Amino acid sequence: MQIVIMGCGRVGAQLANLLSVDGHKVSIIDRDPKSFKRLGKSFKGEKITGFGYDKGVLEKAGIEHADAFASVTQGDNRNIVGALIAKREYQVPIVVARIYDPIRAIAYNRLGITTISPTRWGANKIKELICYSNISTQLSLGNGEVELIEIEVSPSLTGHRSEEINVPGEIMVAAITRLGRAFVPVAGTVMNDGDLLLVAVASSAIPQFKRILGI
Repeated sequence: MQIVIMGCGRVGAQLANLLSVDGHKVSIIDRDPKSFKRLGKSFKGEKITGFGYDKGVLEKAGIEHADAFASVTQGDNRNIVGALIAKREYQVPIVVARIYDPIRAIAYNRLGITTISPTRWGANKIKELICYSNISTQLSLGNGEVELIEIEVSPSLTGHRSEEINVPGEIMVAAITRLGRAFVPVAGTVMNDGDLLLVAVASSAIPQFKRILGI
């Protein structure tokens, strides 16, 4: 993929390095050329000095043929402007913006800009570590609204049907791993001792999920 990144701070540099190592064609933009020192020696992409929402700079970075654009500067306004230009002026298929303000992140998400709010995600994650330390989250989706949680079937659940855990719109058993093989449960699937369940849980329903598990 051809990818343009706006902002070579810690996140931008890390993202650029990861994508470059994976073989993608990466151009990274920053107004401060000193910031490019954060890039690793393995980075093979283009370094463009300038403002990421300047069309001339964006075109120099290859925005007209880009498959994806990520704006990850320290400023929400800059990230929003850059993302809107990439999406509306150049029709870049995948546009992602880091927005610290969680309310604005939701608003721009509704306008078709995929947003990541580290503020909201971080708060949800810290809350989870404090309040739910006895469950194992494998993956947080979106900004932490839904968690994929892995649990081992306890004696109290052994012999019960997996759908007994489900709560529509809040809790759903997505997969069961039994003797090293994973499968998607169907109606009537009985849980065995030692099964590992992968459960999708709305973050607001985690207390209810714990009550169901009896922990």
